[in-house]
Amino acid sequence: MKSALAVDSMHRKRQVAAIALTAMYVSAIFVWPPRSWSPWVGTAFSRPKDWLFELIHRCFSLFGQSDASSFRRYAAYFLLVQLVIPWSVMLLIRRGRPRDLGLRRPNRLALRIALPAYLISVPFLIWMVRSPGFVRYYRPALEESMSGFLLMYLAAIVGEHFLFHGVMLAAFHPSSRWPSAEPPLAVRTSGVRGVLQWLGIAHPVDGATGWNRAGRWLGLRDGCLVAILASAALFALVHLGKDSREMLLSIPGGLAEAYLAYRTNSLLTPMVLHLATAGTACAAMVLLA
Repeated sequence: MKSALAVDSMHRKRQVAAIALTAMYVSAIFVWPPRSWSPWVGTAFSRPKDWLFELIHRCFSLFGQSDASSFRRYAAYFLLVQLVIPWSVMLLIRRGRPRDLGLRRPNRLALRIALPAYLISVPFLIWMVRSPGFVRYYRPALEESMSGFLLMYLAAIVGEHFLFHGVMLAAFHPSSRWPSAEPPLAVRTSGVRGVLQWLGIAHPVDGATGWNRAGRWLGLRDGCLVAILASAALFALVHLGKDSREMLLSIPGGLAEAYLAYRTNSLLTPMVLHLATAGTACAAMVLLA
């Protein structure tokens, strides 16, 4: 029987390997090709430089949609690289059950913290939307085709959360799957600490040390905090090249969304919250024009 130390070492090596391989994959599909491939800048598919784009182009042509808009093709690209391919890989390593990837019903804690999280984000959203660079990046798409852009954006958000807050939080955990469901801890104190516990944090650490100590204070199981940090770092990476304010906010945003996914026992929580904040940003951009 392997010793606990040997098992822990094996888990760490597997975790490091998963983070490294995922970082290379994310860099290949988002950091390269360049941002000039945005679907509202020229004809993005006139000279495809990547076999995935060529595959998508041929699939549309096969179904008589050779003239499909670049918005629809980008929507297909996002779903392919963020949902279909990652899920296929997890199925191959026998970690592809929906529950193992965070596709679960959120626990009661989600109801407590979703609205406060949204309200906290609103001032930052307004600050981001008022950036000239943000408007220059997104407004041409909305003006070209609001329905097309929203379809593409919806596909991007669904795929993004499946990849970053489903597959990654499974692959980066020492067990290579989401931790088993854990209900919110009962509030046992009053005052400020009681309020913090009601919101899901400030829990006893029970003698834990290092990362596990911080994780338990946040209400997380052992091994979750490193997975959150790795997922958030890659989430920030894919925002390189966008407006500086959006890129800056992607750092705390990625941390908060990964934490909410684990803490509320479902990737649906950050997905719904992101849909709400994205809708608010689009509305604010139009109203503040």
